[in-house]
Amino acid sequence: MKEINSQVKDDLKNYFQDRDYGVVAVPKEDAIRALVVKTTNLCEIARLRHKTSPIATAVLGRALTGAILLTSLLKHGTEQRILLKIEGDGPIGLVVAEANAKGEVRGFVQNPNVPTFTKKVNGTKKFDIAKAVGKGTLTVVKDFGFGTPYESTVPLVSGEIAEDIAYYLLKSEQIPSAVSLGVLVGETGKVEAAGGFLAQPLPGVTEEAISRLEENVKKMPPISTLVKNGKRPEDIVEMLFEGFTPNLLALKELSFKCKCSKEVAEGGILVFPEDEIEALIKEGGVSIKCNFCNEEYFFNKEELEKILEERKKNTN
Repeated sequence: MKEINSQVKDDLKNYFQDRDYGVVAVPKEDAIRALVVKTTNLCEIARLRHKTSPIATAVLGRALTGAILLTSLLKHGTEQRILLKIEGDGPIGLVVAEANAKGEVRGFVQNPNVPTFTKKVNGTKKFDIAKAVGKGTLTVVKDFGFGTPYESTVPLVSGEIAEDIAYYLLKSEQIPSAVSLGVLVGETGKVEAAGGFLAQPLPGVTEEAISRLEENVKKMPPISTLVKNGKRPEDIVEMLFEGFTPNLLALKELSFKCKCSKEVAEGGILVFPEDEIEALIKEGGVSIKCNFCNEEYFFNKEELEKILEERKKNTN
């Protein structure tokens, strides 16, 4: 572990530059852990891929960032995965984000063109995320790569996503947590800043440390404002751990990355009934679209004929 000092901060800035990344830190004095992430670029890539409306961009960005924060429950650097699923009765419909412990994330919203809802908060107009999401449930699926994935569902307590993740962590993992998510969308629809943090007490933490952390969280500006103003994850760690000596525990580069491919899409067609594949051949081809990244894979007549031949071999 290294203390987060000016030299470490310079090194991180020079290495990551404008790329998305996360910092895991603990204070020297007490048992608290924090994960702080910058996700501006991956949220913008998701917007471009899914052609989302401004409020859908904010919802999807929060879900992607939230899924990354939940990878703190996984073994660092592995293929273990977290799937976050929000099923609300609001106009945006189903919201899904999946992240692995390597920092790769993907996701989608059911209705990317949902109209933008706003509300006034302390005189400032903000997205009404809760109205877009509605009432419903949050499901988290943890896949450790062996056995049956662990699944837990809790009711949505706010629809703002950060509070819902905190509620999940308290009810399903028995971990009281401070969670913040933010996506700042500009007038053109572009993501100008995005990020989040997750701070949790560890076994042996003192009441004094918990109180200090709570006070620090209360006086922090919105996470998207901090990122927009040039604050980096390590700077935000210092704000969370004001009054402590923060130590750097781990780093993680983050990216929007889907595991789909034409081979995966072909495997999907292989399970179609033979008469359906024959119908697609007569139509001259078919396009298969990945929900998670919106990538399309086209299969022409000749390719479908080969798939049908393979399908017949497998059934004989």
